[in-house]
Amino acid sequence: MFGSQYYRAPSPPRSDWARDLARMAELGFNTVKFWAQWRWNHPEIDRFHWDDIDELMDEAGRNGLKVMLNIIVDVAPAWIYRRYPDASMVTLDGRKIGPQTQPHRQIGGLGVCLNHTEVMGHLFSFLQACIERYSDHPALQIWNVASEPELTQSMSEMRLYADNHLKMGDMLCYCPRCELRFKHWLKDRYTDIRNLNRSWNRNYRDFDEVELPKTRNTFNDMIDWRLFFVDVLGENVRRRFEVAKAVDEGRHPLMCHHVFIQGFPLTSTANDPWNVGQLGDLHGFTQMDDPMMHDILRSCARGKPVVSAEMLMLMGYTLNLHKEIVESDVKRHIFTGLAANLKGFVFWQYRPELLGREAPAWGLTQRDGSNTPWLTSFGAVGRKLQEHAEFLHNARPRAADVGILYSPENQIFVWAATGNEKNATDSLRGFHKALYEHNHGIDFIHVKEVEESLLDRYKVIVLPLPYCIPQGVCSQLRNWVDRGGTLIAESYVAGWQLEEGRHNTTVPGNGLAEVFGIRQQNAVPPDVRDRSLIPLRTARALAGLPVGHEAFGAMVREILELQGAEAVARFADGQPAVTISKFGKGIAVAIASFLALPFARGEADANGRLLASLIDETASLSRPTISTRDCVRVDVLQSDSGETLISVQNLEESSVSCRATVPGIVSTSWKEMFSGERPAAEIRDGKLSLSLSLASREVKVFLG
Repeated sequence: MFGSQYYRAPSPPRSDWARDLARMAELGFNTVKFWAQWRWNHPEIDRFHWDDIDELMDEAGRNGLKVMLNIIVDVAPAWIYRRYPDASMVTLDGRKIGPQTQPHRQIGGLGVCLNHTEVMGHLFSFLQACIERYSDHPALQIWNVASEPELTQSMSEMRLYADNHLKMGDMLCYCPRCELRFKHWLKDRYTDIRNLNRSWNRNYRDFDEVELPKTRNTFNDMIDWRLFFVDVLGENVRRRFEVAKAVDEGRHPLMCHHVFIQGFPLTSTANDPWNVGQLGDLHGFTQMDDPMMHDILRSCARGKPVVSAEMLMLMGYTLNLHKEIVESDVKRHIFTGLAANLKGFVFWQYRPELLGREAPAWGLTQRDGSNTPWLTSFGAVGRKLQEHAEFLHNARPRAADVGILYSPENQIFVWAATGNEKNATDSLRGFHKALYEHNHGIDFIHVKEVEESLLDRYKVIVLPLPYCIPQGVCSQLRNWVDRGGTLIAESYVAGWQLEEGRHNTTVPGNGLAEVFGIRQQNAVPPDVRDRSLIPLRTARALAGLPVGHEAFGAMVREILELQGAEAVARFADGQPAVTISKFGKGIAVAIASFLALPFARGEADANGRLLASLIDETASLSRPTISTRDCVRVDVLQSDSGETLISVQNLEESSVSCRATVPGIVSTSWKEMFSGERPAAEIRDGKLSLSLSLASREVKVFLG
């Protein structure tokens, strides 16, 4: 699947449709995406307007293009708000937010509450009507029934202001329907009011007495309040799949696609990809230039085919435009995706946006539809992929040896504790970036998935900023280390006991102190003289750091008592900063601060090498290696027939010459997919050794 998003009514104008779709076919595109929008296509309660979608579907068919039809249901018609004055979501401050526009929803209608039963009935009726109309159309390829599902449609980001006070008044939704349904949800979750009181540390006599959280001053009530909306959103998307499946009867695959928490924070938007990733026949995402998003997509889909449903490369807003892209940018996005097992790419979008604040960015063409260099490059890469389509469909990446734990509860906890969910998100990003730059294969593990059969797939599991981890997960991790796994964790492991709604008196908590062989005696803030970071004295052999470079921690510094662990890195005053402990057949590594957070934010480059070196010191993993310290990513795809693709990306701005050693490959005959270059190759110690020269950010793809 290779093509582009095209139509989001009322843009582009009808006069451009035939010319543009014909040009897409000439470029070798095989897929085009259109939007059917509730507000646009159902503007009257008793009448649908399908003339635009009818014409576009027919035109796509005439040009041999298959259609992904996005059914957009978050833009409610004006008649909904007139008929149901209580249809809108309500902020903590008491404001009705709908109907309204956003840069990506220029026709308005945003803001309906997902717990308004009557409105949701109309929503599902529109979905059903759309599927009934187009299920038999020969151009239809796939239904996308949930485009970036989230609670707020980006209306409530709850960001910190300069005075460090949170604008919590924007939090949604505090309408009476949500309050009532939340109380029912709590009753189903806790069964008995005594169980809720134990978790929240309250003395309610009945679930009717429950008060909605209005501050971030306590944790478990806020965690439940936001997880409630994760469930509400998940149930809404699940219902969309049920409606679509009942009407389409299996004639076309069903999918939705998500944005990960880099774009839509879980606390405000209820966006958890695992909530929807396994609902359809395949799953997709909005692709940005962040390899972590690819690994999240593959991980949450757990075996389902995955695609880029919106490939963003020309993001921008009025007078805040993206730089022009070149062919190496196109290759980087596509081959980063292929390496993560993506099986299709739909660019956002063919023409630049002409409406609202997203204009005049995002387009493959010029505003008048004429060619750009990047349109030509995109088509050329697509045609090359089609030459190898059978292999790319069947090929698979190597299985990941490293898993990074992801917890919605922890995301919400960190937001409540610090006022910024990005502290948790950037810790995930920092660990992933460090391991990605050192050529590890990486999966993400959702806390709800944790069980013995899943954990045993991995040799190393990483816990970024792991303050809030359920007891059951901690028990499984303890047993997994005992069986031989390597566990690497940052500061305050299981410091919060979710089940009791209070801090653990022993940290690491929930039985993990024995695993790590340490106990937190105290925790202190960083020394502000060191840019609010904590310098670590570490053996250069461990960190692989050049002279004059030190790693830094952030936010907190733990004072540790060693209870069987060995200190392998120390703070400037000699206190343990990184410890290693043997437990059963496995190893546990503890970091007495947060290293991934500053690395993700570009404040401490040495941290990435230190984090990656901890794996090299404690686990024997097979991965590609580079002869220099430069960041070069090497990925391998192989089919059952033995055909192999090796993609090589220079992750740095400067050019690089190096040798890449790739285990598990014994062929020395390679040809670059685009240029025909044949690199110098030999087998050393049973591993392929490739000589590489790469320009700034260049991507090369070798077939053998």
